[in-house]
Amino acid sequence: MKKILIAAHGKFAEGIRSSAEIILGKQENLYTINAYLDETPVKQQLDEFFKGVDLEKDTLLVITDVFGGSVNQAIISNYQKDNIKVITGVNLPLLLELIMLDEEDVTDDKIRSIVNKAREQVILVNDALSKATGDDFDF
Repeated sequence: MKKILIAAHGKFAEGIRSSAEIILGKQENLYTINAYLDETPVKQQLDEFFKGVDLEKDTLLVITDVFGGSVNQAIISNYQKDNIKVITGVNLPLLLELIMLDEEDVTDDKIRSIVNKAREQVILVNDALSKATGDDFDF
């Protein structure tokens, strides 16, 4: 089964999950870890989460907020397995695509494609608007 864990600093994970569920509805296999809201170490939060994951049956997509950040480091330092894919730099288009990804399509190539599409969503809107002519805002 495909499971997705969003692990991020503060309430970011909870917030982006909320946004995704407003668009796609409740997601049963979408989990969050909100790091540093209390004294609980990130590793302890991760250990608790992983108690509910069967890595023999499940493919886990872990999405973090900052590459090299402490949350990202805790995951890559402690949970490197073939069926755990760690993606960093989460944004809503990336998360939505990963949620909609069919289980049989969870491949490195497909994930790379989704990551590349999500990168294209990060733009300076002023530049895009200045390229538009007249009332035609077809980007």
